[in-house]
Amino acid sequence: MRKRKNGEGSWGEKKIKGTIYKYYRDVNGVYTYGKTDAEVKRKIKNKNTIQKKKTKEVTTFGEYILMWLDSIQTSIEEPTFISYEDAIYSRLINFKKYDLANVELEDLKPEMFQEYLNTLSKFYALASIQKTWGLIKRCIAIGEIKNDINPMHLQLTVKTPSESKVAHKKKTIAVPSVEDIELLTEEINRKDSNGNNWYGNAAKVTLLIMYTGMRVSEACALKWKNVDLEKRELYVKESFTKSRSKISGDNKYTYENKIKSTKTKNSIRTIPLPDTAVEVLNYFKKYYKSDEEFVCINDKNGNHYTSRQIERTMDRIVKNSKCSTKTYTPHSLRHGYGSILLSKGVDIKIVSELLGHKDVSFTYNVYISIFEKDKHNAVQVLNKL
Repeated sequence: MRKRKNGEGSWGEKKIKGTIYKYYRDVNGVYTYGKTDAEVKRKIKNKNTIQKKKTKEVTTFGEYILMWLDSIQTSIEEPTFISYEDAIYSRLINFKKYDLANVELEDLKPEMFQEYLNTLSKFYALASIQKTWGLIKRCIAIGEIKNDINPMHLQLTVKTPSESKVAHKKKTIAVPSVEDIELLTEEINRKDSNGNNWYGNAAKVTLLIMYTGMRVSEACALKWKNVDLEKRELYVKESFTKSRSKISGDNKYTYENKIKSTKTKNSIRTIPLPDTAVEVLNYFKKYYKSDEEFVCINDKNGNHYTSRQIERTMDRIVKNSKCSTKTYTPHSLRHGYGSILLSKGVDIKIVSELLGHKDVSFTYNVYISIFEKDKHNAVQVLNKL
């Protein structure tokens, strides 16, 4: 931390979700973050410019949305604010393909926002566009309430692009069939000449995911305190998040896994254990030291697995398997779990709860192809009349 003069703020560094950020903390305790000192200084300059003006004197939309961001900083979590700020700076303030930021507030029109979104679609994925657009709409709504911005009814007049129209398409996840689940299980359990598992302990983690439907980050973060072998249940409460930091002056990165609460409150759930999952947990039980220890460890020292390690092992398993599809991932195993349950007639609400989805409609959208197949099979009953 740099030495400061009287009446000045302080400079320093802070690690947030594994990423190192530079910051300036002013005398009022308000932080300004950036990846570099230069970025922090630019943001401070923007803030100072806006603070010198009253609301009515803020003339451009870029100035206005930065002022709005500054106003919500203390009401949201630090990592959330940084992600909001990064989205606005990268896809609005510094986005010159369609310079919406420098449009005067009084000149804003709905068609400008539509043209802006259409331009974003040529460079970004739909999720990135939706995140930025959500922030813009929140800012506009406040501006309309304060009469700083003329009412534009954006909800009715502006539409986000469809998935088919964006530059970076959402990747589809290959879902294994029952036959492929059996082939993968066979490969996972392959032994070497000494009778040891060909892929080591990591293969057992893929098997646990396959028979519990856990996310790979949840499986890696599972602790013995959340396993009850007598009741044949496990409790999903935590997961790992992966952060990446660039090594200064190099093109290499360092990775850090940080344990956190699950993805959503719906992700906190109880999962009953089938026989194969119990066998996997009993396999790892030989490493047990305390209830606070991780279940899925790769050696006797208690080092837990990372999502990337499991993904690499899964790549090898799929490559060596007899499956016709070679694009399966650990997430494919999770969807295989859900698809098999649904195909066997398990109620969709129960499947949604087991997978920790936010709601049943999300589960339906993920497995819509199964329901389409079920509809075709159902009408065949008429042929038997």
